[in-house]
Amino acid sequence: MPLTRPAIDLRTLMRDALSSALATDALTLPTSLMYTPGVHRPALYMQSTVVRGRPGEGKTFWARALMDPQLRAIAAREYRMPRLERTEAVTAFGARPDADQPTAGELRALTGWGVSPTVLWSAVALTALGVPDLTAFATWTERVDWLTRNPGAVDRSLAELETAARGEDTVRLVLFDALDQLHPDRVLAEHLASGMLNLAVTLSRRTTRLHAKVFIRPDMFGGALTGVPRPDRGFLTGRATDLSWGRYDWQSRIGRTELYGLLIHLLGNHGSAEAAAFRAAWPTWEEDQDGRFLASSGLNDDPKIQEEFFSTLAGRFMGTNARTGYTYNCLPNRLQDALGTITPRPFLTALATALEDTGHNHPGHDRPLHPDDLRNSVRCGARADELHRASPWVRLALQPLAGQQVPIWEEDVFALWQRNSLLDRLQESLLKSGTDTGRARIGPRNPADLPQLLEQLVDAGVMSRRTSGQLDMPDVYRVVYGLGRRGGVNRTATTA
Repeated sequence: MPLTRPAIDLRTLMRDALSSALATDALTLPTSLMYTPGVHRPALYMQSTVVRGRPGEGKTFWARALMDPQLRAIAAREYRMPRLERTEAVTAFGARPDADQPTAGELRALTGWGVSPTVLWSAVALTALGVPDLTAFATWTERVDWLTRNPGAVDRSLAELETAARGEDTVRLVLFDALDQLHPDRVLAEHLASGMLNLAVTLSRRTTRLHAKVFIRPDMFGGALTGVPRPDRGFLTGRATDLSWGRYDWQSRIGRTELYGLLIHLLGNHGSAEAAAFRAAWPTWEEDQDGRFLASSGLNDDPKIQEEFFSTLAGRFMGTNARTGYTYNCLPNRLQDALGTITPRPFLTALATALEDTGHNHPGHDRPLHPDDLRNSVRCGARADELHRASPWVRLALQPLAGQQVPIWEEDVFALWQRNSLLDRLQESLLKSGTDTGRARIGPRNPADLPQLLEQLVDAGVMSRRTSGQLDMPDVYRVVYGLGRRGGVNRTATTA
C-alpha cells in the first residue's frame, strides 16, 4: 500500500537511517541492521571452504557474524541452518583487532626465514583452537619452530580436537579473512594464502568436525591456487562459492531485489517514530527474538512490490513516461562496474547523495528523491573509494587518464602511463608499503608490466574491452576520474 499517511516523514527517515548505516562498517554494524540476503546463504555452508568476494561484498561481515554468537544464531534461524547453532568459530587471521594472530612484521620475518606457509598457518590455526603445546609459547617464532621440530604434532592435535568436538557435538570453524592485508608484495601475499588453502584441504580430508573457511578475493584465489598441489586445486574450486549483490544481465532482477531489500530493512529497523510509521504502512513486519524487524517476503524479494515502494520515494519514471526509464532500475544500472558487480555501500551512499541533492536542487519536489539527482548520484564516488581501500595502486593507474574520452585504445593508455611515470610511482608506493608497520594492502601482480596492469584493471571490472578492441570504462569509475563519453554522465572537474 502506498505511503500516504502524513505522519510519515520519508525524507527524515531516509536521512537518519542511511546516515546511521553508513556510519558503521562490517565490524561495528549493530545487530538490528543485520540483513541476510538469500544469495549469501551458500557462503555459510560448512562445505563452502572458500568464499570469494570482491571488495565491499561482505567477506569481513560474514567472518564477524560467524564469530559472534548472536549474529550466528540470527543467520541460523533466517537461513534455516540449525548446524550453525552448534558451531564455534575462531579467527586465525582477519580484520578483528583482538584476534591472536601474527602481525605484518612477524609474517615478513617468518617468510623471510623460509618458513612453509602451510606450517605457519597450521601453527596459527592450532593456537586459535587452543592447543596447549602452542599456546604455552609467547611468540609466533617459538610456535612455528616447535611445530617444525614436531612434524607429528599437527595430526595428533587434529585428532584430539576432533574427538573433543564429537563429544561436545559441535563443529569447530577456523576463519581466514583480510587476505589482501597479508603483504604488499602480491606474489608473497598469494604464497602465504596458499598455505591457508593447503591447511583447509587438510582439515576437510582428515576431519569431520573441524573446518576452515577462507574469505578471499577472486583474483587472489586464482594466484594462491598455484601454490596448492594440483590434485587439490579442483577440490578447492568445487568447494568455493561467491558473495554477490548484483552480477546480472540488464534484464535480470536478481541482485536488485537484494539491494532494495537491504534498504527496506534499514528503514524499518531505524529506532524512530518514522520507522514505526513506515512499518505500519507496509505490512506485514514481524519482530524476531532479538528485536529486529523483518519485512514481508514481498518487500524482500518481489521486484514489483519493491518497485511500487521505490516509486513512493522517487516516482516511477526517470522522466515523463516509460521511454525515459524507470527509477527502480537507475542506480543498479549506473552503479555496476564492468563485471556487473554492485555492492551495498555505494548503493546506499548514492541514495544519501541523491536525497541531499534533491533538498538543495529541488526543494519543492513532492518526493524525497528527484530523478535528476538520482541519475547524477553516481558522482558520489563510493565504489571507487571502496576499490581504492582494497587496491590503492588502482588510483595511481587511473589518475593519468583524467580528461580523456572513452572508448580509448590501449596504446593511448600506455602512452599516458609512461608520460606520467606510472611504473616509478607504483614502485615508490610499494616500497613505502613494504616499510609500513601496519597492514599494507597488496599491490599489482607485476608492477613493471604495463599490459599486465591493464589486464588486472579489466579483471577488477574497472575497464572492459569492446568488440573493436578499444577500452571502455563504466560510469561508476569514469565519472570519478573525469573521463568523458558522448551521451554519458558529464565528467566532474576533480578526480578521486
